Order: sequence, then structure tokens, then C-alpha cells
Amino acid sequence: MIRQFFNITVIILSFSAFAFAQDKVELKNADELTGKVIDGQNVREANGNVEFAQGNVKVYCNSATQYIDANRVELRGNVKIYQDTLTLLTSKAVYFGDDKRAVCEGGVTLKDPNATLRANNGIYFFNDTKAVFRGDVIIVNPQYRITSDELTYLRNTEDSFARGNVTVNTDSAEIKANNIDFFRRQGKTFAYGNVSIKSDSTVIYSDTATNYSAEKKSVASGNVKIETIDKSIVITGRSMENYERENYTILKDSVKLMRTEDGKDTVFIYCHIMEAFRNKPEYYVTDGNVRFIRNDFYSRCGRGIYYRDKESVSLTSEPVVWQENLQMTGDSIYAELPENKLQSVFVRKIRELKNSVNSFVVSGNKDEYFRDRYDQISGDDITLSFKDNKINFIDVRKNSRSIYFVYDNNKANGINNIEGENMYIYFGEDEIVEKIKVESNPKGEYVPENMLGTANLTLPGFNIRKDKPVRVN
Repeated sequence: MIRQFFNITVIILSFSAFAFAQDKVELKNADELTGKVIDGQNVREANGNVEFAQGNVKVYCNSATQYIDANRVELRGNVKIYQDTLTLLTSKAVYFGDDKRAVCEGGVTLKDPNATLRANNGIYFFNDTKAVFRGDVIIVNPQYRITSDELTYLRNTEDSFARGNVTVNTDSAEIKANNIDFFRRQGKTFAYGNVSIKSDSTVIYSDTATNYSAEKKSVASGNVKIETIDKSIVITGRSMENYERENYTILKDSVKLMRTEDGKDTVFIYCHIMEAFRNKPEYYVTDGNVRFIRNDFYSRCGRGIYYRDKESVSLTSEPVVWQENLQMTGDSIYAELPENKLQSVFVRKIRELKNSVNSFVVSGNKDEYFRDRYDQISGDDITLSFKDNKINFIDVRKNSRSIYFVYDNNKANGINNIEGENMYIYFGEDEIVEKIKVESNPKGEYVPENMLGTANLTLPGFNIRKDKPVRVN
């Protein structure tokens, strides 16, 4: 029994010794070879056509120092390391046999069938098929290119983890960030810190972002900004999804759009949610506390659409529009602003709408002495025409009513109260009413100044809004 145990032990020890010998780095060739002992370690100096091997790892160089007991080799000059389809090239390296690791200095290049990787220095782990490279790193593949300060590359999965001044170029986008995790086979790129994604028509900036190359889709969050290549449209928000192939973007939370013409900011839109449709015709759908500003045109509503090509806006859900001293309200408002000038406004009553209201126009007096006097117009539908941004003509359809104050030589002189089926109001160059025409069933009443206390000075639905939006930088 004791003898059997002894035989088994000898076999195990012999196998362990054989396995250990197999893990040792073996010198295969050298033109010159010398041996010595340094600090109690056996050391060999090899020069000229040096070749080492460890399993399927083959090493070639001009000269080397082999620390036999430590299973470590210092390699110098024209260093080449091969493992199956891998090639590792450098001018100086240390190869650690116990964990099959090569530490390369003085410039290093890694080549395999999937990519070529270069850097100032780096480490390659042969058992893990992993490269950790640093300094002016670049990895190139027919489908992508990555540059960075540091990069970890996993050969089996083709995943790359880059840090510092990272740029990833693919067929669909150029992505820059402080840090990027690039999953080649999954077609996903995760970017963190000072992110920018440049595609055919837009540039996206954010704190973090994920890019899906196959779908040409990007999802971003944190200080998001998207701008067109010509920088004529800039949109900001807290989160965003961008579909480059469909030319569609949705942004959420504190969204702001700014349109620039000739280097000047001309259009501002603020809202909670914005959908951008950048195909022709190009338009933007907004929801939630919507505010639209263009020069002297200000508006607020619950939902709006901005048509860039038509230079017009459609406003619903309690819309209100201000143009200088005018205020317009109704169920829906559509305004045309070609060439940066207000041309016309259409205020509509939608009878089918719950809580529908009359269309209403209020005009404040510019004279500070008459600030409390408001000319008013109401009806089902009101169309306002402008010339050089000044009111020129108003067309009121159905249930038309009007109150306007009369002045004589800049002195108050009563009011006119007019109503009828349809009403047409004409204005002079000073935006003062010149003529009112009622198409059918006209009724009119003049109340002199000294009798204003007995008259009703407002029409049903009169309401002065105090929430005119302001530009937000």
C-alpha cells in the first residue's frame, strides 16, 4: 500500500515537473550566448537572431537577457512576437513567462485579422487575448477607426475601451468624448464626458450618449445640444433621441430651439418636448408650456408647430400671441412670418372643442395716459393682415363685435361699440382705425366721453394676459 502511494506521488510530481518545464520560456536560437549569475539568479545574454518560444508563443529579437529562474526575458531591437494569427511588433519589451504577458516600450504595433493597433507603449496578455495600450493610441479596421490616450482591446470580441481624447470614426458618424466603450460586433458605442456625434446633417453634444451604428440612432442625456451642419438651427435640452436615417429627433426637458439667419438669432422656441422633422418640408412639433419668439412676435400655447420652410407657426391649446401692442387669443392661431416679418395671423374658433372660446384681439394704447384703454375685437374667426409689421386690415367672421376708443386731437372722446355678422376693419399708417364695414345685421352705438361710466368697456371674454414670454440665454 505504501509502495503504491509512493508510485502515485512520483507520477504526480513528474507530471507537475513536466508541466512546469512546458511553461518555461525556452531559448531556441542565438548567434552568441553567455551565462552569468546576478543577485543569485541564473541569467543568459543572447545576441543575434535570437528566438524564444513558450507553447504557441514565438518571440524574435536582436538581443535579449533571460532571467531563467524568474521566467522573464528582456527583449531588445526589432522585437517580434507571434501567437497564432497575432503579431506584436516593438523595439523593446519584457516578456513574463509565468502569466504570458509582454510589456512593450518605444512604440508598439499589434496586428490581427480584425484590426491593427498602434501606440507609444502597451501591455499584451496572451492568455486573456487582451491589449492595454497607452500614448497616441490608434486602432484601425475597415469599418472603424479609434484614436485615444489609452485603450483596452479585447481580441476575441473586438470590443475597445478608450480613455482620454477619444475619437471614433465609422461609416455613419464621428464620435468624440473623454471616454468611449466601443462594442464592434454589437454596433454600439457608449460615450461619456464632453460627447460630440457628427453625422451627415447634424452634430450632437452631450454629457453621455449611446450610438447605434446599424440603426444610425443616437441617444443622449445631460446638457444636450443638437445643431445642423450649417449651424442655422441649434436645439438644446436634457435628453434626446436622434434618428439620422429618418432625419427625426425628439428632445425632452427644458428644450430650446434657436434659429440663426445671417449671423443673427431670429427665432426662439421653448417647450418641454420637441420633435424635429428635418425632411422636406422641415417642421418642429412642440408640447408643454410652448413659447415662440421672433423679433416683435411673441406667443405662448400648450402645443405648437413651427414650419421652417414656410416660416410660419401653428398654435393650439390656449394659444396667445403678442405683436407690439396687440394681443390675440382663440382656440387656434396660425401666423405667417416670411422674411422675418409678420404678414398675417389667423385666429380660429373650433366649435367642436370642449371649452371653445371666441377669437379675440386686444389693442393697447401706446400713449401712457391711456394705458387702461383697450380696443377689442371678437368673433368666430379673425384674420389680421400686416404691412411692415404694422396692423393693416382685420377680417372678422360670424358674431363680430368691436369696441374701440375714439380720440380727437389726442384727447379722449368716447367709444364706439359695433357688432354684426361679418366685419372689416381698415387701419391707417399710424395703426389707428380709419374705417369699419359691417357686412350684414349691423348695430352700432357711440358713447361720449362724459358717459363712459354708464357703458360696458369690455367685450365678453376680455382678458389681458400678463405672461408674455422673454428670451432665455
